[in-house]
Amino acid sequence: MKLLTNVRFLFLFLFPMLGFSYYIIFLQTELYESKTTVLIKDVKAGQSQADMLSAMIPTTSSNMQDSKLIEKYIYSIEMFEQINQKFDLKLHYMSTDLDFLERFYYRYLEIYNNRLIISYDELSSTLDITFLHTDPQKAKEILAFITTQAEKKLNMYDKENGNKLLDYIKNQEKKNKKILVKSVETLLAYQNSHKTIDPSIDIKSKSGILSNLETRLVQKEIEYDNLKSYMNPQNIEVKRLRAEIVNLKKKRNDLRSQLSGVSKTELNEDLFEFEMLRSDVDFNRERYKQTLIQLDMAMIQSTQNAKNLIVITQPTLSQNYSHPDKIKNIITLFMVLFMIYGIISMIYAIIKDHKD
Repeated sequence: MKLLTNVRFLFLFLFPMLGFSYYIIFLQTELYESKTTVLIKDVKAGQSQADMLSAMIPTTSSNMQDSKLIEKYIYSIEMFEQINQKFDLKLHYMSTDLDFLERFYYRYLEIYNNRLIISYDELSSTLDITFLHTDPQKAKEILAFITTQAEKKLNMYDKENGNKLLDYIKNQEKKNKKILVKSVETLLAYQNSHKTIDPSIDIKSKSGILSNLETRLVQKEIEYDNLKSYMNPQNIEVKRLRAEIVNLKKKRNDLRSQLSGVSKTELNEDLFEFEMLRSDVDFNRERYKQTLIQLDMAMIQSTQNAKNLIVITQPTLSQNYSHPDKIKNIITLFMVLFMIYGIISMIYAIIKDHKD
């Protein structure tokens, strides 16, 4: 019976304890950690929150959402493939740098995810990222690469939307330019067909001429009345002055007719048509100007980052391995094996007492 007890102790406690302890101390992969702290800064949110009320509204919810999206992306197969392409992670995970249990039991993505530790701090709105590797320098380089790729992914969707908006505004710019050119050509055709630059200028000019004619007519009539008072109406000078007055009245009446729109030229209607064409040109010019302004803004937005991944602390270079905690693991192993041994021994004793 004592031999049976010793055998149970050997196989349930001592041999597993020695075997797993040997694995933990001499075989289990020693990992060095590199850690960084980053903050996601929304540039657009900072620009839009200029007033006091907006400044008092916390933006942690948006920051948390971005941080959680970045966390999911870092854990994703897409990020793993990018890291593998640059650092040959798959080759490393198949090498003897890893212990045999980890090498054959886990898949590549599982090993990669197990080497990542990401936590979000709600008070500071920062994201702590830790990466583990058998080589401390590689751990630092891979972590720096992860933060760079995460920032690119963070702005990729905004830039895609910005490029779509840019393409739309470019099409609008071409369309508005064609409309402007067409309206200018229509105005030029009107000016050429009517042989005028601006009918309003013609009206002002003719109004000045009419005023001058009225003045001259008054002067000639006064002069004519004076001559009649002491000269013969058949006098050559009197006849000449009377003919000049008739000619001035004819010119005055013709100009009045043109300015009032009664004449065939219908200058008032021409002025209305011209003003409509000119207003179309002015409107299309202003619309094209605003389109160019929007185009410049869209080009800037499509090239600049809407959100910045600010690195608060640079990736660290560890001098000593941090995982696994061998002493803690051995103590845990001892407690688990001792508990299993005790439970089985207790069950065996109960069965033995029951048989007796």
